Amino acid sequence: MVVPKRQSQTLLQSPQKRTKRIRHHGDDDHLSHVNGVSNSNPNLPDDILDRIFSFLPVKKAVQIGVLSTRFRNSWVFNRNLFFERDFSGRRDEGEFFEIINRVFRSHVGSRIQSLRLSFDPTGVESTVEKWIKICTEKGVEELDLDFYIGRDPFKLSSQQIDVESIQALKLVYCEVDLPPKLNGLSFLRTLELRKVDITTKVIETFFRHCLLLENLDLWQCHKIRRLNVFARNLKRFKLLKVGHCSDITWIHVEAPSLRSIYYVGNVVSFEFAEVSKLDEVVLNFMPCRSFTQASIVVETMVSALSHVRVLTTTSTLLEGFTRRVRDGSFRDMQFCFWNLKEFHLYMEGTSYCNLFDIASFLKNCPSLQKLFVDLNEFSFEYGFYWELHQREILENFHYFFTTLRFIKVKGFKFEMRELQLVKFFLGKAVFLEALVLVTPKNGRIKINGPDSLIYNQLLCSWRASPKASIVICDHLNDRTLVNPKHSKNRS
Repeated sequence: MVVPKRQSQTLLQSPQKRTKRIRHHGDDDHLSHVNGVSNSNPNLPDDILDRIFSFLPVKKAVQIGVLSTRFRNSWVFNRNLFFERDFSGRRDEGEFFEIINRVFRSHVGSRIQSLRLSFDPTGVESTVEKWIKICTEKGVEELDLDFYIGRDPFKLSSQQIDVESIQALKLVYCEVDLPPKLNGLSFLRTLELRKVDITTKVIETFFRHCLLLENLDLWQCHKIRRLNVFARNLKRFKLLKVGHCSDITWIHVEAPSLRSIYYVGNVVSFEFAEVSKLDEVVLNFMPCRSFTQASIVVETMVSALSHVRVLTTTSTLLEGFTRRVRDGSFRDMQFCFWNLKEFHLYMEGTSYCNLFDIASFLKNCPSLQKLFVDLNEFSFEYGFYWELHQREILENFHYFFTTLRFIKVKGFKFEMRELQLVKFFLGKAVFLEALVLVTPKNGRIKINGPDSLIYNQLLCSWRASPKASIVICDHLNDRTLVNPKHSKNRS
């Protein structure tokens, strides 16, 4: 490989003619120690070391140059150009852009692997376009353009992103103009769009052309109404994330290789086809006004979710599973989550979900091992519906959770209904190994000294598994090693 001729430059100086460098063995040893370069081979050629350092972010490469004069100019070969606001320290906006300009003018490397921009591009749009062009001409593989704090969306033409070399594309607050048929992006693996008003047709264009796509992340993309995930021909597509896309009313997923789904937003209709490998699901549904709407959504997706291993959701979903009038009779929904090992439930403040709904759902999860419940500021309310339809059934609940080993309840306020929930599961989880109760973050609940001892004795008297350990702690002292795999928002 032919390496471009080095030039002696720094970020704050113009190009100069290079002078002979003097090797400082002490500096080399210190640099080797800091960066993991083997001291057993301190005489590596400069070109090899330059290549090694070229993979560091440009800011780190400059810092290395401070440690040793031998590597003062390695940054001009740098492949990872990351320019966020912290890059320039306390310099003003003009100096910040001038430094970036100098980096691009001085860059002599043949490749740029990654470009990351995060700032307000207002007023310097044409300059930013030049930087992007330089990177695409040098075979950029990761293009990350975050203009969230910009005054208006940054306009991108198809020539700027429809590039063959790009494997990861992240756009934040951009306006994208793509043709129905792409010429590049055939090696694209990761596509992340946030605050990008992109249409359903453009999404379908990506699925049709980018056959190596593995991850799709859509966040606050408000023009999408019906999302079609047609990934039948994609053998590597594994992850779908959709969050706060407020106009979406319907999502169709056809993806045989899909492993994980993360959804945050309003209750929408899901339709699944060929998702046999789906393993992990996060459904953070916002509270829904209509029980009927939640029920319809649940009924359309339950068969596709029946084989997932990890499920994180809100109480809105459980409302859709609850006993109600179905096909003219008052009855339960028929379903079974055969493979579910971990269930993480977030209780929402406006939900009517209660212990009956939780127990009724979990009895259809015969392999469940870990249960996490986040109460937040939620308080259980048991009204007329509970007294009329649910109370008697729960009092005669004969199912035992024989596989359940671990329970953790966060935001536990020691209210009567919360204690009833804990008593129920301590009595039904006959092989339970541990119960952890974490008090709320607001600090209003203090359990220590005699109170802690009294509650421990009470809880121990309820347990069906005599070996189950019981831990009560506040959120600052929660050092539990067992934690849920995902949060409800982004994972």
